[in-house]
Amino acid sequence: MAASDRDKTVAGVRLRRPSRFREFLEDTAQAAGMAEHGLEGADLGLGVPGVENKKVVVVSTEPEFAPALVSQALGVAGRLGTEVVALSVGRAGNESGNQTAAKAMELFTMRAEKSAENFGLAASEAGLAFRHVIRFGRAADVVESECGRLRRVEFVLALKEQRGRDGFHLSMPLFEVIG
Repeated sequence: MAASDRDKTVAGVRLRRPSRFREFLEDTAQAAGMAEHGLEGADLGLGVPGVENKKVVVVSTEPEFAPALVSQALGVAGRLGTEVVALSVGRAGNESGNQTAAKAMELFTMRAEKSAENFGLAASEAGLAFRHVIRFGRAADVVESECGRLRRVEFVLALKEQRGRDGFHLSMPLFEVIG
């Protein structure tokens, strides 16, 4: 597309094609809003065969996923027709081989797997694809790297209290759930 086709001046008004990032944000906001009002994924034109599924990443910095977060994630993902990726983010232990840190990470992993098992059962009852990922490190860095690795992430859901406490800010749409 030539620059003259992309940017046209008509009677002193410059018409420009919106950026891809802006289009993505507008599409995501529209899809989330429509899903909140009960429209299904087929109504939104999602779920094209042969294409990798879109995903909603549900972040918890605690081992357990809060019931409000699970409920919101399953409701939105069901209406949008997306896959649910549960991401448990634990604090990284010291690299010096501290036994206490290693035990804390092991305990976090066991509790997170148990919580994700319940989350997965609820997702399968709702007919949704589900997977669980456990990572350790700074919450913002972990979420950014996992979303990049997963590809086709529509948005991230997190508890407002956890996000405020852990202070992670993302470069993608983040919706907070009050729980």
